[in-house]
Amino acid sequence: MSASTQRETLWGALAEPWDLLIIGGGITGASVLREATRAGVKALLVEQRDFAWGTSSRSSKLVHGGLRYLATGDVHLVRQSIRERKRLLAEGDGLVRPLDFMLASHPKEGGKHWQGRAGIFVYELLTGRWPRGNHATSRLHELEPSLVREERLIGVPYDEAWVDDARLVLRIVREAVAAGGAALNHVRVTGLLREEGRVAGVELWDTVGQRSATVRARAVVNATGVWADSVRAHLSGAPKLRPLRGSHLVFSSQRFPLAHGISFRHPRGDRFVCVMPWEDSTLVGTTDLDHSTPLDQEPSISSEEVAYLMEAVESRFPALGLTVDDVVSCYAGVRPVISSGASDPSKESREHLVLEEEGLVTVTGGKLTTCRAIAHDALRALRRRIPELAALEPEGPFLGTPPALDDAPLSPEARLRLRGRYGADAPALVAAAHAGELDAVPGTSTLWAELRWAARNENVVHLDDLLLRRVRLGLLLPRGGEAHLPAIRALCQRELGWDDARWESEARAYLALWRTHYALPERPRLSAVNEVRLATSLANPVQLRTVNLPGGPVHYADYGGSGPTVVMLHGLGGCYLNWLPAAPLLTKHARVLAVDLIGFGRTPIAGRSVGVEAQRQMLHHFLTEVVGGPAVLVGNSWGGLVALAHAARAPETTAGLVLVSPAQPPPRGTRLDPAQASRLVLHTMPGVGEYKVWREGKRTGARGLFMDLLTLGCADVRRVPQEVVEENTALIAERMERMPLGHSASYLRATRSMILTLLGRNRFESWVHGVRAPTLLVHGRQDRLVPVASSEALAALRPDWSFEPMDDIGHVPQMEDAPRFVARMVRWLDESKAAPRLSPALVARQA
Repeated sequence: MSASTQRETLWGALAEPWDLLIIGGGITGASVLREATRAGVKALLVEQRDFAWGTSSRSSKLVHGGLRYLATGDVHLVRQSIRERKRLLAEGDGLVRPLDFMLASHPKEGGKHWQGRAGIFVYELLTGRWPRGNHATSRLHELEPSLVREERLIGVPYDEAWVDDARLVLRIVREAVAAGGAALNHVRVTGLLREEGRVAGVELWDTVGQRSATVRARAVVNATGVWADSVRAHLSGAPKLRPLRGSHLVFSSQRFPLAHGISFRHPRGDRFVCVMPWEDSTLVGTTDLDHSTPLDQEPSISSEEVAYLMEAVESRFPALGLTVDDVVSCYAGVRPVISSGASDPSKESREHLVLEEEGLVTVTGGKLTTCRAIAHDALRALRRRIPELAALEPEGPFLGTPPALDDAPLSPEARLRLRGRYGADAPALVAAAHAGELDAVPGTSTLWAELRWAARNENVVHLDDLLLRRVRLGLLLPRGGEAHLPAIRALCQRELGWDDARWESEARAYLALWRTHYALPERPRLSAVNEVRLATSLANPVQLRTVNLPGGPVHYADYGGSGPTVVMLHGLGGCYLNWLPAAPLLTKHARVLAVDLIGFGRTPIAGRSVGVEAQRQMLHHFLTEVVGGPAVLVGNSWGGLVALAHAARAPETTAGLVLVSPAQPPPRGTRLDPAQASRLVLHTMPGVGEYKVWREGKRTGARGLFMDLLTLGCADVRRVPQEVVEENTALIAERMERMPLGHSASYLRATRSMILTLLGRNRFESWVHGVRAPTLLVHGRQDRLVPVASSEALAALRPDWSFEPMDDIGHVPQMEDAPRFVARMVRWLDESKAAPRLSPALVARQA
């Protein structure tokens, strides 16, 4: 059975009762699933992105004994880590590999030199062996010739191990599924079900099939790692985590050869840096910084982190002459660390936490090395609800014993590699290989056959799933393996079931993702990676039109389509392009027109007011003279306010209303942030605001102005298609050239009008109560401009309206997650019957 068929079969079985539902497909969630199935429990795991997408594919690649935690007094964690590392080395041979490490230390470090040596002495004793002798300077140079030559520099040896972290997660998941468990990637939890005051299941959204499901279970485990607080927020749980970013540089082993792992103090501080051989490369890391970027945004290394790590490399390996040009790739991961309030991120404990709240068991924190022990702690918390878990042996095996590959035409090293990474699947992988596919991809130890196997059997949804997690070519090869994409296409496209258009779209998206997040940051990361992959390209080319209406010309975009007429209104600073990601999807269900409001896009001010009433009158003329009949109005932000006012005052032209994070007053009783209020007042003062925007435009250019708006409006700016960024930038640049100050005038005047309008709460609420058309209210939960609480209060005023809060989305859902937004809107159109047919007047006009 193909992976896609298995996915369909499993989706159809979600309505069945489950014993255990696990949210999160990283190392912790996978381990909970594996141990639960070992106890005979019917368990389901769901992951919002790909298996190991988060921290579990972006670790230091060490299965370590926790040497550094001796300094913080976490002796229990060190003992546990050593014990679990020994188990993983024995059961995961070929996947978890021993690595000789050394601490490079010099007496000039003073007390820290002796502290490091003493720490390793105790550490070695805890591993059960008598400490080895130190390597003197001469011996150290024999072992690692590229290390700096410095008198009295010694190497203090100790044991560690390395792992392909993503493959460890995949092996655990696949062994759990083979034992009766179930797992789905690219399935998002959108809500928790509560019955009798306890969590009893979840609401799911399949980002692949664009469908929803409700799943009930006796117990639910939140194993989402750094996202754990986001899930707990559904229960109003106070935050427990301190997200810390760790970043790494990847060099080729030819350019940066190493036989050992080496740790040393950074020349500008006490923090340790490690360099180590991994796969066919050398890793340098890690940093330890507070991570303030939204968690659903793919993490990236910063220029400062690159400089910090390169300084460390250059200080200890000067003879190699390494520069940033030698970096093959880089990556960053965010660790779920339990916050204690320590001022130094590195001082935070790496212990894990198991917490039960209203029936939801959250397990987070901890280390990859101790994943099995963490899973057992989480399952112990569930024994009252799932008594079968009491039968689980705490010291039973974790990974299965893979079959031998003695007859495979492979080197001993390649056999060990496949048995470790693929476990029981290894013989089938070899059997599925075509001629020449048991050879290695040039420059790596990865076999071509691994790509075919993963594409056919391992739930690959996007190309980055394949190249960054199923195999690690995206980290190991220059430019993410771009030169090998034709060969990978020939091998994998048919296995994936993708047509040519899908492959080309995925390849573009993967390369954009790699350049943005896995290449060195050459400039601020403004390029947008289209998460939708533009698989839904413009089926109908957009037609740009201008119509003369009372008061002046109005520009609009005709996106085509057939069915009911939908008229879309953008927010402040936007234009018809704001609907570019969503409109092509919607044309399958409606005729879509996007209007540039007065003073925005290509509709000139031409002496007109840009206030709410003037915009509403312009919309009224457009509906009566261009559309020629009622339409469904879709308004985002400022456009939502205009659409609301029109729907209340001109119901005869409004067949339906969709408000998308609409501008509105804050809920009654809300205390405004004085700093934000003062900034807003200053920004919108006549003359002052124009000058500030002009000055900012001179500093950042058109692209900077647009990206500032986009950053405010999106939870993750990289979800916005690149073409939207480029088109908006070009349009703003044109306006700036034509009107050096005037390009900001409409934005600031409209902002002032909006503020004055919203100060009249009674008038706003009269509009709300005056709407007679079917209405859908959509709001992003991560909206930083208009809090979702505002729309919750609005929905309470009109309980007859359909209200849809969208997780992980900011102020402009139609730009950030167009498929999900459109799917919800289409369902509402079908349910509400707000579907007037295309008017004869519009048909005639367009003809």
